[in-house]
Amino acid sequence: MTVRQALWLVALALGLRLGLAAVLPVTGDEAYFVIWGRNPAFGYYDHPPMIGWWLAALLPWGDHPLWLRMPALLVSLAPGLLLYLLFRHQDPERARLLGLLGLFLPLFTIGLISSTDTPLILFSLLSAYVLHRALATGSRLGYLLAGALLGLALLSKYLAGLLAIAYAVYFLLWDRGRWRVLFYLVAGSLPVFLIHLYWNWNHCGYNILFNFVSRAQDGGFDALNLVTYLLVLAYFYTPWLLWFIWLRRRDLRDRLQGQPYRLWTAVGLVPLGLLLLLAPFKSIGLHWVAPFGALPLVLAMVLAGTELRRSLRWMVYFALLQTAVLSGLSLAPIDWLSGHSRYDAAVINLKAGEVARELFALDPDGQFMTGSYSRSALLAYHGRRHVGVFGRGSRYGRQDDMLTDFRALKGETLYILLRRETLDIEEYRPFFEQIRSHRIEARGAGFTVVEGRGFDYGAYRETVIAEVLERYYDPPGWLPIRRCAFVERHAQD
Repeated sequence: MTVRQALWLVALALGLRLGLAAVLPVTGDEAYFVIWGRNPAFGYYDHPPMIGWWLAALLPWGDHPLWLRMPALLVSLAPGLLLYLLFRHQDPERARLLGLLGLFLPLFTIGLISSTDTPLILFSLLSAYVLHRALATGSRLGYLLAGALLGLALLSKYLAGLLAIAYAVYFLLWDRGRWRVLFYLVAGSLPVFLIHLYWNWNHCGYNILFNFVSRAQDGGFDALNLVTYLLVLAYFYTPWLLWFIWLRRRDLRDRLQGQPYRLWTAVGLVPLGLLLLLAPFKSIGLHWVAPFGALPLVLAMVLAGTELRRSLRWMVYFALLQTAVLSGLSLAPIDWLSGHSRYDAAVINLKAGEVARELFALDPDGQFMTGSYSRSALLAYHGRRHVGVFGRGSRYGRQDDMLTDFRALKGETLYILLRRETLDIEEYRPFFEQIRSHRIEARGAGFTVVEGRGFDYGAYRETVIAEVLERYYDPPGWLPIRRCAFVERHAQD
């Protein structure tokens, strides 16, 4: 493949991504992270703060979806670029083919939503690449930098811990002569790790509680989860690429004897192997694979040029198909779903801006809430105003615990958009002096809004908040916590 042909394919990949990013509707999680960006902090309820910082840097310049998706779009190009850089001097043409394979991996073609996985992917790749270069030169500074990048990956998402385990496995089992490198990696990442622990110590242990206590309750053996994970891997790498590599399996042994194959295979396959062990007990999604999945692609260098070109050709066709289908669905009129029983959910998820306009028209200066973090986030994004979460919610998306002080709403009028029209508005009567309902419509879908006058904070605290404190703010004995503003706030009379 010539340089000119490679550049045309890079342009195609970029064009497909830009087009799809421009038409995809804003998702609830995406809008939720925008709330993080509008409230910069050293940490958030669910995860460490990195994506919040990235979005905070972008939001002063606009909040159009395409603009806010630029980090994800650019990071999706990183695996292909990195794979090319690894082999460009060894075999330029095959390096171009391998880089293009990384560029057209199905998930990176359509994974264009800026999320906690976005900086995790970037910093994981950079950490492994810097470590690879440092191992080639023996640079101690490079080892420290690789550790610092690992720390930044940790500030993106706890899943970065799998990369840390992969490093430990590599140096303790496969490159034992350089095991002391682990000390430099630890030293480089330790400052960031300590800052993160300090924030959790002073903020309810939020990230630790969510990731290691609340989410741990989802366990339980389910063989279907394992099957799903294997299908995820098949989609990520594509069946044809896996088949070609399998045919060349006997040639892989020689490849794995030297750099960069051993390092990149280790830091890729160890996390994927750990996820395989976890899969029967936990649902493993594509976003779990994304930070590490591109790393073992170095194994594809064992393929013949014809196999690489054939794999790339089919990946390009599949990228075109995925983009066409998702673009078509995004641009299709929503009215064709009007007969569906969950049409109202489709409208609020796909046309939240229209729902927000009707909702806020009830009272331009009112206090608005929903019972779902996702719906609240979507309405807040489109309405460019705060929308709280009323009720117990779930263990996911509880960032509003930090943002809404219900004490300050005592005696106020609240407007609450119900999740379903079938909900009995009488459930809200204990928390208000008076209630009445409104009906709003958007795209033919009806929504019920409870108007509660004279909010009774005491009743709300004794029922809803008391249950929230018991469910989500009861740390285990092994977790030291210095301060928890939410507990302190609602412990006061």
